[in-house]
Parts: sequence; structure tokens; C-alpha cells
Amino acid sequence: MLKIKVNSDEIVAALERDTKYLAEKEMRGVVAEAANVIRDDAIQNAIEVGYSAKGPHRMPSGRVYVRKGLIPQGIYAFVEANKGTITSAKIAFNPKNAGGAWYARILEFGSRFMSPVPFFLRALPEKRAQALAAAQKRLSEAVGRMLH
Repeated sequence: MLKIKVNSDEIVAALERDTKYLAEKEMRGVVAEAANVIRDDAIQNAIEVGYSAKGPHRMPSGRVYVRKGLIPQGIYAFVEANKGTITSAKIAFNPKNAGGAWYARILEFGSRFMSPVPFFLRALPEKRAQALAAAQKRLSEAVGRMLH
């Protein structure tokens, strides 16, 4: 049998002392861990559906255009630290980083001429549990550093 003794008063005192530090400094890293998991999956999805392919491509209308294959480069994650204890992250697409690939929105949602081929929005449901696990791991590491 294994017995573990924990002085809960020390843990509570350390958490109360360092709550502001945890909320302001460490939560950015926690939220970034989760956002990076989602961002990486969105990039991988874009590669899987062929948005990293380069070369000529024929549209359903018959028009041929040259693919630049830059859409995965336009997906990014950004952490915003608001005042107080609220920290949020955005996972977004910037066409400027993707060589002007303004048409990524049309590819994601489709149009009246083509059906959608989602790569961006499907990343959240696919990797939600993994993102939460990464955030929990980072948060427990931060609390562990506070206690030492």
C-alpha cells in the first residue's frame, strides 16, 4: 500500500499567492498549446485535401489555373491576453501569408458552382479532446512550477 501525505495548506497558500501570475502569464501558454493543436490539424487537413498541391488545375467550369499551393501557410494561431483573467486564442486564415489565396473561403464553404471541401472548420471537432489534454498538461506543469 502506498500512502501519500499532502499539506493542502501549502498548496492553497501557493495558489492564492500566485493566482494573478498564473492568470496573466501562464494562461497565455496554456491557451496557445490548445490553439496550436487545432492550427496544426487545420494545416494537415489543408495538405490532405490537396491545397498544398502546385501546378495546373482544371476547374469544373473548364478554366485552367495554376495552383500556388500556399493555403496551408496562411493558417495561423494568435493568443490574445485581455486585461484581467480572460485569455483567448484565434485560429485564422490570412490570405496575405498564403500568397493572396483569397479563394480559400470559397474552397472551405463552397459556392453555387462547387461543393465545399472543408479543411479549416473540421479541425476543431476532430482535435478538441487532444487540444484540451494539451492545455491541461501545460496548466498542471505551470501549477507544479508555482508550488516549487
